[in-house]
Amino acid sequence: MHQVKLLLKRLALLCLIYSVSRALFLAFNFQSYNQVQVSDLLMAFAVGLRFDIAAVCRVNSIFILLSMLPVSFFMKAWYQRVLKVVFLLSNVPFLVINVVDYEYFKFIGQRSSLSLLDMGADIPDQIGQLSFHYWYLVAVGGALIFLSYYFLPGRTVTLSPAPAMPTLGTRVRDLLIMIVVVGLAVLGGRGGWQQQGLSTGLAVMNDKESLAQLAINSTFTFINSPRKCDTASFHKLRYFANDEELKKEFPQNNLSARTGSERFDNVLIIIVESLSAEYTGVGNPRHGYTPFLDALADRGIYFKNGFADGRRSIDASPSILAGLPHLRDETFFCTQSKQLKGLGSSLKEHGYNTSFFHGGKNGTMSFDVFSRRMGFDDYYGLNEYPKPEDSDGIWGIYDEPFLQYVARQLSARREPFASVVFTLSTHNPYQIPSQHKGKFPEGELPIHRTVAYFDYALKKFFETAEKTPWYKNTLFIITGDHIGAVSAIPPRMIDGYRVPLVFFHPGRPLPKVNPNRIAQHVDIGPSILQFLGIAADKTLPFGHSIFDPSYDGLAMGQKGDNYWIADKDYYLEYRFNGPSKLFALAKLDQPITDKPDAQERLERKLKAYVQWFYNGLAANNLYH
Repeated sequence: MHQVKLLLKRLALLCLIYSVSRALFLAFNFQSYNQVQVSDLLMAFAVGLRFDIAAVCRVNSIFILLSMLPVSFFMKAWYQRVLKVVFLLSNVPFLVINVVDYEYFKFIGQRSSLSLLDMGADIPDQIGQLSFHYWYLVAVGGALIFLSYYFLPGRTVTLSPAPAMPTLGTRVRDLLIMIVVVGLAVLGGRGGWQQQGLSTGLAVMNDKESLAQLAINSTFTFINSPRKCDTASFHKLRYFANDEELKKEFPQNNLSARTGSERFDNVLIIIVESLSAEYTGVGNPRHGYTPFLDALADRGIYFKNGFADGRRSIDASPSILAGLPHLRDETFFCTQSKQLKGLGSSLKEHGYNTSFFHGGKNGTMSFDVFSRRMGFDDYYGLNEYPKPEDSDGIWGIYDEPFLQYVARQLSARREPFASVVFTLSTHNPYQIPSQHKGKFPEGELPIHRTVAYFDYALKKFFETAEKTPWYKNTLFIITGDHIGAVSAIPPRMIDGYRVPLVFFHPGRPLPKVNPNRIAQHVDIGPSILQFLGIAADKTLPFGHSIFDPSYDGLAMGQKGDNYWIADKDYYLEYRFNGPSKLFALAKLDQPITDKPDAQERLERKLKAYVQWFYNGLAANNLYH
């Protein structure tokens, strides 16, 4: 029984460490939870214990087994040293992931999963500089690791006397004890007796999805995410019996070819790092930090219901450049799907000169490889930029000099051109050039200052562009890749995806559209093609042109086990293995229960999109 007691004490220590880590997570993100009632916070900690036990049991399966082996040398110093090594190797990496999420959570709005590894070389390349900037996380992580080792029960042992020869009865007893303990550990790892194992959806309490992120831990989300990052891991979905029934849920994309012979307009898409809708002044009761962008929005089209498809930069490229939604934790980059028609490819077929600009290190987020796959021939990154002294020292070139560089490059390109620019100065740690220190409002959050700097850089870019021959022949689309740090955790999932979406053309008026229409990143490609009068032979069914008056728009997203979908009237938070809730889009504070037809309609629509997405990727058959 001594082995059992010692093991339970060690596992209890880990659960306590996870509770301490949850408290630190709350402290680092307190601004997001400062309006949450204390009772709800206590409930999150209580619910979190279940996830802590599950994480501890799963991560320490080998340690638990070795701790329960009925061997006579269990208390020998050498065997205890082996157990301590196994204990540290099993737990230290996951403690580190939990500490990383104290800050990383502010960007993605959820705990980390295996998709964290999708960033590939970006992590080791930046680890030194990031560790220096986030030195306090290094200190906190080191403290947690030290405490988990220093207070490890039985850390110091004395050699035990040679045990008496065990009898058959004691052998059987010890074996039964081991079976019982291991069985309980398996039960703890599953989270209980329920038919399905523990999932993040079960952490949602009091109808507050944001509390679920506090209740769960990063270890659980990391090890509970899908193991394989390829199409083989996609299960065939059959919510609809056949393709004919499935296609009824998808509206027709009317992308017809123009009949005139006039020249094509240029296209410039500016994707702004971490630009939340709440940072803008247009249509926003908060004080905005983007006066120039607001002015462009007033002269063009601004969608107050504009949404990103994901919560990371790596999610934005597939949705904007290929019309592919984000309906799975893993990014599209890690799939083996080969059938994909990019926006650049469609435009190149009509004579467009294509390019992609990103001031970060070449290879960051695989932007260089993916942009070329989408038909953008020329890539301009940090390696191509002529003045490396304009770098922020961490991520790449500051927005102002890089946008000026973009303007010069575009002036040298043949028209019509189609180009994409991805900015980076609004990325944490929110640095601005030294000559601009003190020039921009600090705001409530550190990012606000850099948002104001980006807006200044955008203004300077347009001042330069206005002097060029190509300016008045260009359609501009400006949006955020995902939301950034916000003043409070979004009460509903949909609010974690609100980004500005602006269409602007200085040379001619844009077609009339409904500014209250739902619009998402996947709509950008079809909108450009319809505006230009280009009929695409291959179009994905997920996005639709904003210029199509017959369609009111649709948006959807996914986070862990939870999905959301919204149309012009209603918003649905859907869980395939749990309760779903319907809301009026204009009133997201209280769920409604008297609209079963609306809920069923949105559920069918969501299942159709998910089935098409999963099965299409698995079979390399995404298109109509």
